[in-house]
Amino acid sequence: MRLINAAAAMSGLVALAMLVAAAHPLRDVVQAADLDRIKLGALVQLGAACAGLAIANRSGRLNVAAGAMILSGAAIFAGTLYAISLTQSQDFAMLAPLGGITLISGWAVLAFAKPRA
Repeated sequence: MRLINAAAAMSGLVALAMLVAAAHPLRDVVQAADLDRIKLGALVQLGAACAGLAIANRSGRLNVAAGAMILSGAAIFAGTLYAISLTQSQDFAMLAPLGGITLISGWAVLAFAKPRA
């Protein structure tokens, strides 16, 4: 679970960095729709980071799987939104649904995981 904890902390770090960037250096550089996309990605990633930190205090295979799925799904989803917003390229757009499905599936797995094993 130490890896889940570290991944969750890094996810939170990236999310907060993107929120700060959207509020300051990127504010005058990218369009409003792109700023909104960055903020959405950061919100999803920050929520997943919080979930990951909570899951890191649990044990059991389903908790590990759920944490990995939630964090990786959020990273793929948010990363796709960041990439689209910063590069103006739609080449990454097909990854967003993969990240979203993985994230949602992770929450579903978590519903069946024991809080304490």
